[in-house]
Amino acid sequence: RFLDALQTHVLVGDGAMGTQGQKIGLEPGSSGELWNIEKPSKVLRIQRQYVEAGADCLTTNTFGASRIMLKRHGCDDVSGVNRRGVEIARQAFGNRQGFVLGNIGPFGGLMEPHGDIAEGVVRDAFEEQAESLVSAGIDAIIIETQTSFEELGLAIEASQKAGVSCVIASLAFDEMRNKGDI
Repeated sequence: RFLDALQTHVLVGDGAMGTQGQKIGLEPGSSGELWNIEKPSKVLRIQRQYVEAGADCLTTNTFGASRIMLKRHGCDDVSGVNRRGVEIARQAFGNRQGFVLGNIGPFGGLMEPHGDIAEGVVRDAFEEQAESLVSAGIDAIIIETQTSFEELGLAIEASQKAGVSCVIASLAFDEMRNKGDI
């Protein structure tokens, strides 16, 4: 359905979950993804506002819901956080038709040899998250705000391995790094 819709008309997406979460009490530096379990009504409120504004697509509140990111916040329920993120997004549409995009963000570090996280650990984390999102019934995966082609490639491969029919991917660039000023 999602790919068919993309071919026939423009789809409107939602906006930033983290920014909206901070407006209603999410502390900077804390895990908004844990709200899927701890404060689902707040996540639902944000996503319903996007639907009311005309969004056809909602990204799940799972940007930082890989094992690596959740572990930093003392959580090991990767499947539960991701599954609940999908359920809340579906609920936000109510009776209206809409598409849920499983959101995968960066793992929040650097892979070896530039950092201390092994590539295999990152691959496993993305595979686990992608599988959780796909098994929960997303329409596509959106991989966003990646800063490394290697990390982006691992996330795309994980999404494809999980069997998703459509992967949307984006990179974020640091202008200073591109100029060689660091």
